[in-house]
Amino acid sequence: MRLICKCLCTVLFFVIGCTPAVEDEEISIGSLLTEMVDRDKITQFPDPYYQSLQASSYNRTSVSKDAPGWFADSDGEYFIRTEEINGKKEWVLMEDEGPGVITKIWAVCFYYGLDNTLGANINIYLDGNTTPVISTNFFDLVKGEDFVKAPFADYSTRAGNLYLPIPYAKSCKITMDQKAFYNIINYRKYAEGTKVKTFTKEDFEQAKPIRKKVAEALSTYKELNGLRDKKEAILKTGTALDFNLPKGNNAIKEVRIKFLDTTNIAQKLRSTIIEASFDGEKTVWAPIGDFFNNVGKIQSYKMWERTVEEDGTMICRWVMPYENKGKIGIKNLGSEDVAIEMALITDQQAWTSNSMHFYATWQMDEPTPTFPLFDFNFLSASGKGVIVGDEWTVLNPIEGWWGEGDEKIYIDDDIDKKFPSHFGTGTEDYYGWAGGKVPTPADEFSKPFLGNIIVGEKSKGYNVCTRTRVLDAIPFKERIQFDVESSCGRRSKSHFLQYSQTTFWYAVPGAKHNKPPLPEYASLKLPTVADIEKVISKAKESQYSVDGALEAELLPIIKKGKGVVSDFAKIPMWGEISAGELNNIWFEHTGDFVELKITEQFEKASIKLCSAIGPSSGIFDIYINDIKIKEQDFYSKHEGIINPYLDLGESNPVNNAFVIRFVFKGTNAKARHTQNKYALGLDFFLIENNFLNRE
Repeated sequence: MRLICKCLCTVLFFVIGCTPAVEDEEISIGSLLTEMVDRDKITQFPDPYYQSLQASSYNRTSVSKDAPGWFADSDGEYFIRTEEINGKKEWVLMEDEGPGVITKIWAVCFYYGLDNTLGANINIYLDGNTTPVISTNFFDLVKGEDFVKAPFADYSTRAGNLYLPIPYAKSCKITMDQKAFYNIINYRKYAEGTKVKTFTKEDFEQAKPIRKKVAEALSTYKELNGLRDKKEAILKTGTALDFNLPKGNNAIKEVRIKFLDTTNIAQKLRSTIIEASFDGEKTVWAPIGDFFNNVGKIQSYKMWERTVEEDGTMICRWVMPYENKGKIGIKNLGSEDVAIEMALITDQQAWTSNSMHFYATWQMDEPTPTFPLFDFNFLSASGKGVIVGDEWTVLNPIEGWWGEGDEKIYIDDDIDKKFPSHFGTGTEDYYGWAGGKVPTPADEFSKPFLGNIIVGEKSKGYNVCTRTRVLDAIPFKERIQFDVESSCGRRSKSHFLQYSQTTFWYAVPGAKHNKPPLPEYASLKLPTVADIEKVISKAKESQYSVDGALEAELLPIIKKGKGVVSDFAKIPMWGEISAGELNNIWFEHTGDFVELKITEQFEKASIKLCSAIGPSSGIFDIYINDIKIKEQDFYSKHEGIINPYLDLGESNPVNNAFVIRFVFKGTNAKARHTQNKYALGLDFFLIENNFLNRE
């Protein structure tokens, strides 16, 4: 191993002066803008504490992970309510009582169709005033084409993001003057009594000097001073290049890494890992490529915390503090030599009762089937900490969209309540851009806190998105569960995507999490489209069927009403059906019914139903052995398979059988008939009991 070391001691340079947190210091647009570029403050657990909350247009049929609708799409048309304000109808998107701060607003920049780029107006009412402090075109505001300019508001890809903080002392309400469309609003909620100065246009103008400094800091890198160390090495398989950090209260201020030989760079990016431990806790472990949003190739971009320069130099500026000792390095898990250099800037930084260690946790698994849908876990952690960013890599084997999934972030008590504080509207929305078209490399971008770094041609191949958080960071006092739905345009048990994912966070010492190092995956050959195609081909060799399913098309219909017909018309389907068939039943008159019989049942059982949902499906009363179980509306704007399965509860068999009756009650007001008939598409039943395990 060849090492080149260089050290230099200097004084740290601050772009904007930082002061220690004072519990009763007033929160204002000026203090929040300063916080936006204070790299040290984010290493401290928030004081005063705030809840990170989110309002969005997510589909309100998603009410429970145990009920149908949990993975419902069509997330753009929902809102809290309509109100008449100053004689005009408005759609309420967000409201909050008490002190808080709007930290981010995202909106798709087309309105119910790609051709309408004008959209509606947004109104922001603060502290109960009936005159909005901001009233302007929604799209212009988030694109930076109104009074807020880049980088505090900017256009990405078919969407815009407002990052200007909007504080309020008493309350906030945000509305649109036309029907709601895709939007996400992030905000902080402070405890009663927290001193917050409510946003005004006058304060905005008076903050012009600080806005200018912050904008410069976000867009122009100014070299840091401090203790410098640089090493260069040729790493054989299994060897590492390590830095033992200065003892005592210190912090890494900057990390630079550069591959000196880019032969087979795609593999080296995955199998060369960055790892770090602070005060005896291993907190950083990730492939260098994934850490820096470069999977499959080196791609330059510029963001606040991470940058990849044109020459391939990778820079991380997340501050990594420690109390007593630290170690950071890179390790070659691949089969080829890796010529690489790494440089650090460290400096003294006081360790306080609110200080936190920096974490980067990475995960990868086997190729993931795209049906049934599920919640992909980014991170589950216990302790006290703050989420500050994430990166998601998706290897897509086909041309077409890979990411319909919504983020679902559970903070502290949300986990017991089984509903998240953050419920999103789609993967691309979470990362600050919008669909509407199949993405191409022309959709790549990087902003201070958002990046669509790598996009495959029509999304085929590797796709890498990232988001980092400062004012919209997510603190947790006890635990957090960060999920994103695995959902794409092609939903099938025999279609696969390959995921890898990194989460960036801070935590007070002692935190626990569920993402251990995975050297067995980082050392593997980097997957390719051809590899996923082989997995798909193998899966297609056998027909998809659900384990233990009682296929509804094979069950006898023992009784039915006169107006009930089978196989009257095809039920459209998005998603795969077990064994390739449905029991396809159509109804015309309310009161019409059908009965199916499940025989050879000998004990109490839990019964679940998998059925079709869609625009032509009806509303039915469901009975088991003459006992009404529930009324169920199978209508959905988009056709598909119900997920999760419909829980019909526990029942006792009668005469060793379950007779299941569906009575047609009518239809949803939005349902479409087919020649005056409405559908019931039954895929299968699951009967769960302990019969096979009885001794």
